[in-house]
Amino acid sequence: MSGSPSSAQEIAQVWLGDFSRSLSTGDSQAVASAFLEDGWLRDLLVFTWNNRSLCGFSQISAYLEGTLQKGTLSDFKLNDETHLAPVHSQSLPMAISSGFTFRTPIAFGQGYVNLQQDQSTGTWKALTVLMMIKDFIGHEESGPEEGVYKSHTQSWIDMNEARRKAIEENPQVLILGGGQTGLNVAARFHQMNIPSIVLEKENRVGDNWRKRYPTLSLHTPRNHHAMLYKPYPTTWPIFTPRDKLANWLEQYADTQDLVIWTQSTILPTPQYDQTSNKWTAVVSRNGEHITLHPAHIIIACGTLGHPRIPSVVDMHAFKGDIIHASKYKGGSGFTGKRVVVVGAGNTAADICQDLVHCAAAEVTMVQRSSTCVVPRPVSTANLDRMWPQGVPTDISDLKFASLPLPLIRKLSASRAAQIAEIAKEMHDGLTKAGMQVNLGPGGGGNFILVFGRFGGYWLDVGAAELIISGKIKIRQGIEPERLTQNSLTFNDGSSMEADAIIFATGYHYIRDTMKATFGEETIAMTAPVWGLDEEGEINGSYRPSGQPGLWFATGDFFSSRFSSKLLALQIKAIELGFNKS
Repeated sequence: MSGSPSSAQEIAQVWLGDFSRSLSTGDSQAVASAFLEDGWLRDLLVFTWNNRSLCGFSQISAYLEGTLQKGTLSDFKLNDETHLAPVHSQSLPMAISSGFTFRTPIAFGQGYVNLQQDQSTGTWKALTVLMMIKDFIGHEESGPEEGVYKSHTQSWIDMNEARRKAIEENPQVLILGGGQTGLNVAARFHQMNIPSIVLEKENRVGDNWRKRYPTLSLHTPRNHHAMLYKPYPTTWPIFTPRDKLANWLEQYADTQDLVIWTQSTILPTPQYDQTSNKWTAVVSRNGEHITLHPAHIIIACGTLGHPRIPSVVDMHAFKGDIIHASKYKGGSGFTGKRVVVVGAGNTAADICQDLVHCAAAEVTMVQRSSTCVVPRPVSTANLDRMWPQGVPTDISDLKFASLPLPLIRKLSASRAAQIAEIAKEMHDGLTKAGMQVNLGPGGGGNFILVFGRFGGYWLDVGAAELIISGKIKIRQGIEPERLTQNSLTFNDGSSMEADAIIFATGYHYIRDTMKATFGEETIAMTAPVWGLDEEGEINGSYRPSGQPGLWFATGDFFSSRFSSKLLALQIKAIELGFNKS
């Protein structure tokens, strides 16, 4: 059509102009008409103090009808930064993608749009639009300091000690857990002037990784599991080994100037005062009891709770070793032994592979239900598309967040045939060996399982070939029922001799685990944690829990990197009086 925009810049500019005018007039139906019929609006704290994803004209218009106010959004501009300027998308078919910025009366906002042509009209409309608060005006992230203090009359070490003392005397927030999630949250809070103490039960930051099995390495490439504000060196391994990650976390806490109390736990049972909006919490620090009054407590000690070991009759009768996978220290202690590993997820596969390498006499994996087994190149290629090397991680995070998880599930399923072809030889071999395997929801791989279940899959790094060759034996569709001195009987009546049993059977629900600390009544007020709600948003994490002043921070590295900002903004909004709910 003559006069129609043709470049990515022109197309994005026309769309944004129409979209912003509809928003400024408060016309919810006009705003919704800027979307494809199955388009998505993802709102992160712009229209409500929560995370919402709306799909389709009726959902979007109904949502905005109750939340959009005329004249509250302004100053829309396309983002011209590298990697955020309008481009023809490489990850979505026939799409144009662009970042944009805007303002609300109290905040700077940022967004990202993915446009496709409406097949019936040829008009460019939004497949997805992400809109989120970036910073409250006058309360932006602090960024780097000059490094010179009080006109060059005070040393950094003295200044830092004074800051630390002030935080320790009156923290606004306690963060439970000094793993990667707690540290990402703490680093974000530090940059947003939210005084926080991290409580870590271990002797050193990173010990939660050091105490796991020695051959452990992350199965995602380094750009996906980078820490907030601190990318890895270009010489860093693509898949980070256990001990390198542990040491990285320890120095991360130091370089980000975080206040960490090691050998410290919160004691039962913190009490929340509805009048002062503060907790009374007693912390055991190296055996000393310290009473603090934070406004907020962040549970960042894992997406999952305590280790789960199934009930097996006569477990006390077994004369060999029985451990949970969380206590597995490597295969050297099992050389020459017959080992049964109960479970068939990532950890079970890694442990079985390590046991074979360390010359266990026999290794048997007990698989109770079907497992999503994905060749690592499939998963790595997918993550490399979303977090490519050379692109700042925060920009990749924003682009990924612009795609609601139900849409990612749909896009992943569209590649099912391709994934199946790559995995066919491996899956055929595993099936012949006695396993039940799948390729995830819709055949799209494991990725959506991370957010839906946080389990049920493994990324293969060698265990599959050991199963196919018979070096790892499979017992499928059964569960342990009874133990004798040297054998294990299953619920189908079969049995086998064993010298050691390792339960790679997962973990209890984090809310159940937290009842011992916060009490049944408090935890009963909180929403479900993890998994997807009816809109495809993560349940109960980085959003109101239901109990004032209590928040859950869960998930993988991406989740804490990106969503720590949303959590910080919500806490800041309460502090500044923007959110009085």
